[in-house]
Amino acid sequence: MITVQLQIILLITSIITFVVIINLIRKYNLELKYSFLWLFFCVVNILLAAFSKIAIMISELLSIKEPANAIFLLSFIFQFFLIFSITLTISRISNKLTQLVQDVALLKHEVEKLQNINSVKR
Repeated sequence: MITVQLQIILLITSIITFVVIINLIRKYNLELKYSFLWLFFCVVNILLAAFSKIAIMISELLSIKEPANAIFLLSFIFQFFLIFSITLTISRISNKLTQLVQDVALLKHEVEKLQNINSVKR
């Protein structure tokens, strides 16, 4: 059984996190496409905190003795997906940055070459 204290802590933490994420989105500090996973996690935590029977059903489904352990397992799974998602984003940005640096270097080389040609003609 999930204790009332754990339910309250989970509920308060999830609501605060939800409000912070919404404010970050409103202030354009967090892009909407990256915030969906966080918002989903907050809603799931709010549901688990408000309706402890959901956590009990999940723990029984996964053959986990304590519902609190099932919540922690779900949290670890969420963290795994979040880290994987961030890793993919960083890899994509790194590849784009490498391509951009190469393009800038080529353009710089072309500009220098044109400047040399113009200085020789004068």
